[in-house]
Amino acid sequence: MSILEVKKIVKSFGKTEVLKGVSFKMNRGEVVSIIGSSGSGKTTLLRCISFLEKADKGKVILNGKAIFDSESTEKVSSKEARERQLNFGFVFQNFNLFPQYTALENVVLAPKLIAKEWQDFKERKAEIYAKITEDAKALLTRAGLADKFDNYPCELSGGQQQRVAICRALALNPEIMLFDEPTSALDPEITNEVLKVIKSLADEKMTMIIVTHEMAFAMNVSDRVIFMDNGVIAEEGDPKELFQNPKSKRLKEFLSNVRM
Repeated sequence: MSILEVKKIVKSFGKTEVLKGVSFKMNRGEVVSIIGSSGSGKTTLLRCISFLEKADKGKVILNGKAIFDSESTEKVSSKEARERQLNFGFVFQNFNLFPQYTALENVVLAPKLIAKEWQDFKERKAEIYAKITEDAKALLTRAGLADKFDNYPCELSGGQQQRVAICRALALNPEIMLFDEPTSALDPEITNEVLKVIKSLADEKMTMIIVTHEMAFAMNVSDRVIFMDNGVIAEEGDPKELFQNPKSKRLKEFLSNVRM
């Protein structure tokens, strides 16, 4: 059974229809890269899947259960909506770290807030917080940031900030990681720092959707590539096959204008 099924997602902003009925499935442990020109709907699709935007039409099914259905009349509480959103870890283009908090504080903030809702929180507060901090330090260490726990975002390079952002998303143990062009705000020489962390997650069979312009990375790390054009999925398939033998004229044009 698929871990994620996206069915006929439609999203408009004013009179502009950005997504025009996008559908796809993915299995647990699969890495799917989404490519396409600016304005093709890639980021909007990620935001609709993760509830940062509300789709106008369609369904999002996670582990066989509809977590979004535009035709449903069921009222969803704010708590239930938050729980659904926590299934997805979102990594933004521009890091979106809290500047007033250190790297470690950025990573532990959300888990500590969520822990306050646990029934036994008051009795086990010290133990719970210690475990959250221990896990956050392990994530940062794994990302090559063991010496940056106490540094503020302004004291970190762009690559280091993005690695903190990845750790922050992972700290909530999401079912699926979503990356929105995670290297687009980085200088070329530090892009590999972030790609290395993402590849390590792929090696561990983390389920991921990656919007990217890094074609070589998409070809070598992804299980499948989706090419979006003008709000629809124009072509999808095995990365090497897709890049070497594109069927559509639009994909051929796109690939001829990007760096492989």
